[in-house]
Amino acid sequence: MVQKIGSAAAGLRPCKRYITTHNSDGKSVYEASPGQVFNVAPNFGGMARSYAVDPVPANLTDDSDIKAYKAADGVTSYKRGEIVLPQPGPNLVVVDLEPGGVSMMHRTVSIDFSICCVGEIDHELDGGEKVRLYPGDHIVQRGTMHRWSNPSESQSARFVACTIPCVPFSIAGESLTEVHVPNKKLQKARL
Repeated sequence: MVQKIGSAAAGLRPCKRYITTHNSDGKSVYEASPGQVFNVAPNFGGMARSYAVDPVPANLTDDSDIKAYKAADGVTSYKRGEIVLPQPGPNLVVVDLEPGGVSMMHRTVSIDFSICCVGEIDHELDGGEKVRLYPGDHIVQRGTMHRWSNPSESQSARFVACTIPCVPFSIAGESLTEVHVPNKKLQKARL
């Protein structure tokens, strides 16, 4: 994956993130935040970590969460590209899908709340079921194998997801693990 500042999908304006905090008088203010770093995935689009905290409940004392997020490295750094944090804590991500973009079939050890914001997005399960999401529609993703795709050949799409690690559980006698399966059809078609 390649990292870049701004939107990964053509035609979508870069998302702006606004973080609130308090000034020395106790008044609510906006904190300056870095531009989002998109991890670009060819033939799909890209994803940016919008915000993350570790642990839960979040510790906001002395803006420690903001400092950790703005750091160049660390579990919750804005520069990291994981879908799910490597330790407990929510991760808010913005995902852009280029026209015709298709993700790998994948599963994470998490519960995810994904909301379609722009365009139309197909969400497909490994059992063959598929739903089309329109702006405002959302998925509660519970450790299942799934794929995201943009059915439009001309318009980019976007969804926002909050991923939260979960306790691994048994699925058909096997423990839930993270899995990513390459799109063989797409690879053959593009050779």
